[in-house]
Amino acid sequence: MFVVFAVLGGYVYFKEFRGQEERQKQEETKKRLFSIEEKDITEISLAYPDRTLSAVKKGEKQWQITSPAGIDADPDEWEQLAANVARIDREDTVAENASDVTPFGLKEPAVKLTAKTKDGKALEVQFGGENPKKTHNYAKLASAGDVFLVANNWSKTFTKTVSDVRNKKVLEFEPDDIDSVKIVDGTKELEAQKSGEDWQLKKPIDTKADPGEISSFTSSVRFARVSSFPEPAVDAKTAGLEPPAIRITLRDGKAKADRTLLIGKTAETDRYYARDASRDTIFIIDKEIVEKTRKPLFDWRDKSITRVDRDKIEKIQVQRGAETVSMLKAGTEWKLSDNKKLQWDKVSAMLNGVDFEKAKDIIDSPKALPAYGLDKPRLQVVLSEGANELARISFGAESKMPEGIYVKTADSPSVKVVAKDVFDKFNVKVEELVEAEKPKS
Repeated sequence: MFVVFAVLGGYVYFKEFRGQEERQKQEETKKRLFSIEEKDITEISLAYPDRTLSAVKKGEKQWQITSPAGIDADPDEWEQLAANVARIDREDTVAENASDVTPFGLKEPAVKLTAKTKDGKALEVQFGGENPKKTHNYAKLASAGDVFLVANNWSKTFTKTVSDVRNKKVLEFEPDDIDSVKIVDGTKELEAQKSGEDWQLKKPIDTKADPGEISSFTSSVRFARVSSFPEPAVDAKTAGLEPPAIRITLRDGKAKADRTLLIGKTAETDRYYARDASRDTIFIIDKEIVEKTRKPLFDWRDKSITRVDRDKIEKIQVQRGAETVSMLKAGTEWKLSDNKKLQWDKVSAMLNGVDFEKAKDIIDSPKALPAYGLDKPRLQVVLSEGANELARISFGAESKMPEGIYVKTADSPSVKVVAKDVFDKFNVKVEELVEAEKPKS
């Protein structure tokens, strides 16, 4: 009986449910206006009463605008148009072999879509006026006289301006491929180079950079889009691009090529003329990139208290005057040298302070250590892996401007100011760290 039911169940599933899915797909395919795959479309033309937009496919996903000529295409936009050509559904026929299409707004159609495929087939559909309910548009094929309905979103989908279909990417590159950043703004210059996963500032000073800041900057350039194109067009001199006010050069290590963005003078409030150095087109961008290039040097710097691999830390030693507290890692727990278990959240808070807190200020050429209370630190923290010292952090006097506490690490000559909360997390009594014993039942 079990076998019989299993066979019957399988039959019902494949016959009814799977069969229903297949029938639904077949019905959807039957409604398609054109029996084509988007990958086979090699040319698209959109003709309107006052203009025509055309492009041909070049390569796998590259397009070239042919009308109007001389304009870079947005490949994503043209790929989407090709995908939509293959998705148009034909609905009810309202007039067979119509001799007069004027009542349907098709004598001078709002949009005439023509697509060509790689096998030389030409497809053309004309979109006319809306039906009385405003839910559909009238349409007809160039090769037949029948007038039929299509959902009114299709006419809107294929109504584009030159700005819609042209390349609006400010600069073309992949952020992960960039291994050098250089910004020249008048007499100011900033340069950073990538080393593994880290970044090092080279100008105006040689020091570690904030990798998050560099990543944010390159991503903002990569994903920035043109705000508008000047009308009428302007030349490079008028736009303040000869020479540019700002030059951003991103070295594409993978392609071994420079990706350079030139920024000129203000086109209007909070907007600037700009162009990709590899293209002639001048466009207008919003202020975001300009503001990021003009951030103070401190923002670009690595503001970590110290760099240490948290997973390697096996011992935390806190020295306060003559008192020394040693915390040892035991599996996922932390204990004192006498094996007393410590509160995990409090030890974790200490390490979080080192991991995530950022310096409020960095003093590159500090005075003598007594000026910061670092000749005799109030607190000294040593993080170790076995006998190997990973980091040593000294906490000194309190800072007034900015408010915090002075710290110095063994791996840097600089003195930093951090939030006093970092100090407070380490400056706790042993009894406050020990986990309370559970009462015996």
